[in-house]
Amino acid sequence: MASDYGLNFGFRRSDEDLSIREGRFTVPVSGTFFQGMIVSPDPASAGYLKEVATDTPFCSGFVGLLVQEEAHIQALTNIYGNQYPDSGDLSAVYNSRMAIIWSGPGVKIWLQNTAATTRPDGRVIAAKTIMSGTGATWPVVGDYLGWDATAHAFKKATGSATAVARCTAASVEASGYVEAVLIA
Repeated sequence: MASDYGLNFGFRRSDEDLSIREGRFTVPVSGTFFQGMIVSPDPASAGYLKEVATDTPFCSGFVGLLVQEEAHIQALTNIYGNQYPDSGDLSAVYNSRMAIIWSGPGVKIWLQNTAATTRPDGRVIAAKTIMSGTGATWPVVGDYLGWDATAHAFKKATGSATAVARCTAASVEASGYVEAVLIA
């Protein structure tokens, strides 16, 4: 089953027998969160999630992808938003709303960096880098991917100990596209 969670993240394969969807956690009241970022439960605030530190490896059921499925519904029903939602609206995660932590070895995701664009109705969609790296730090097939909390993006990992996924397809850096399989 392929799915689209906006312009920057989605699933290529997320079969029920592969994926682990853990709990219902509340996205904090403040901060910027987006579909596909790496999160875990926040021990300092029971029932809430938080972005993980740089190089935190996946741990099925505890560290995984932030997915807020109701964002699709909110994009369609938010009276203050765009009257005609598009993929740019789907990547938003709503603060103070419930979300899940998604993991599972074998789940395949895609990541796409995007440049800033202006829609025909005048709305500006900000640029988003979900896969960081340049030159030798841009992943190729077989490389491990980790999380960079400073850049709020995936990055080429130094090895499997700090990895969350393994690259299965990567375009040239200029196009900013990567596919990867989660390792836990």
